[in-house]
Amino acid sequence: MQRIVIRPKIQRPILVVLFTGWGLLGLTSFTSGDVIAERNWFGLGLGVLVIVSGVLGVWRALRMGVVIDATGVRLRNFDSRDVVTPWHAVQAVDCEQVDARAGLPLYAPVLRLAGGPVPVTALGSYSRDGAEHKTSQLRAFLSRDARE
Repeated sequence: MQRIVIRPKIQRPILVVLFTGWGLLGLTSFTSGDVIAERNWFGLGLGVLVIVSGVLGVWRALRMGVVIDATGVRLRNFDSRDVVTPWHAVQAVDCEQVDARAGLPLYAPVLRLAGGPVPVTALGSYSRDGAEHKTSQLRAFLSRDARE
């Protein structure tokens, strides 16, 4: 079974640029050499903390997305742990309007589980056709899993 990785097209590059800038901002605290020469421990700690948080932010932004494979659907969010939904727990996949942003409806695949519906908003689209295409991809994976 082929693995599909779908990544956000706009959010991911914006976050990478922001956190790269944040890390570089922390790096500028060491460029003059005053922080190190004066043994300013607070400044050293703050600079290292900002650099590390920038690197971690870039890493989290780069791995954002949805992974669809033989094990199930894995949602990799920026601010939380990965959420894995195995195929054997999915009863059906539907395409529905899950939200409205700026007055426009957002359509996305919805996984029907025994515990209730789980919208996959990371695969959402303002175009119903685009969301239906992604829903059909998920249905194909679900039907392959049922055959095996």
